[in-house]
Amino acid sequence: MSVRKGLLAAVALGAMVACASAEPMRTVFTMENKFPGALRAEVSLGGGGSSYDPEIRGAEKIKFYDVTAGVRFGLTDRVALVGGVPFVGYSDNRLDEKGLGDVSLGAQFLFFEDIFEYAWIIPHATAIFPTGDEDKGLGTGETQGRFGLSVGTTTMDVLHWAADVSYTMDGAVSDTNPSERDDLTAGSLSLIWDLDERASVLGEVQFRDDPVDPADDYAFRGHAGLAYKVNKHVSVMGYVGGASRMNVDVYGAGRVVVSF
Repeated sequence: MSVRKGLLAAVALGAMVACASAEPMRTVFTMENKFPGALRAEVSLGGGGSSYDPEIRGAEKIKFYDVTAGVRFGLTDRVALVGGVPFVGYSDNRLDEKGLGDVSLGAQFLFFEDIFEYAWIIPHATAIFPTGDEDKGLGTGETQGRFGLSVGTTTMDVLHWAADVSYTMDGAVSDTNPSERDDLTAGSLSLIWDLDERASVLGEVQFRDDPVDPADDYAFRGHAGLAYKVNKHVSVMGYVGGASRMNVDVYGAGRVVVSF
């Protein structure tokens, strides 16, 4: 792989990782993602995209997109398995690559929930496998492990708060060598405001320790959107956002979830 192609692939991979991680971590817990229950499941189809103008001489704008099929299965009322299979691609007007991304498999544990289902604590862990083609910028080329803790509560019956801290092994492109990867630590604060029994406004801010410029301490991302519960089985959501000090300028995503 040429040096130029390697640099472009590294930038595109940075955009891919940023976009893939942009999904609200726990914001949808109260609307569409209550634990599915013992031996019950949810299936989802989501998609999103981002764009970025890299500061590489002669490089064109990078556009990234993904479509991910997901499933969540409740082993018990408090333990759920989560999996995702993404189809991803990017284009910079010179390269046009698409294919299978990095498949993920994880678990969530409802460690604590108060009697009113307001306050909750959820440890979660995810393994991300290198099924995407690294040379095409479709995957990381590394098996990653992500471990996190989410806490949340509800105030005034309509405001749902959530905070999440996570650590991902090999989760960021190295700022000194694009062919290597560093660990990533991220924290986020989310808010859902219920407009009525079906519709909600959601927002999230996230800080990460993988800024593009090593002189900076952190990178920032924020997004806002809507969630709507069509009926007791179907929910939809969508959001748009922007980033600072990252290989992403703007991004957006949507998802449909069906439970049964």
